[in-house]
Amino acid sequence: MNYEIQESYERGHRMIGIYIHNIRSINGHTDFYGGNPFDNFSTILNGQNVLLSQIYPTYNWVRDDGYNNFSKWIESAAIAIGR
Repeated sequence: MNYEIQESYERGHRMIGIYIHNIRSINGHTDFYGGNPFDNFSTILNGQNVLLSQIYPTYNWVRDDGYNNFSKWIESAAIAIGR
């Protein structure tokens, strides 16, 4: 996953993160809430070292109603880069 984030950032892609830890598996289990992978990367912005997690939003699929809001999240990311 780190490679993909690094490459996407270097190519100028807009990104979002989605936590899916609380979606039940076929066996009825859920996973633990992991860290934000955008915290592993930083960039210089206006002379300041900034984590990518401060630039790119993350959403929680269940809490933020991803089923109904996913297209809005994508649209917001596209608007942020002028598409």
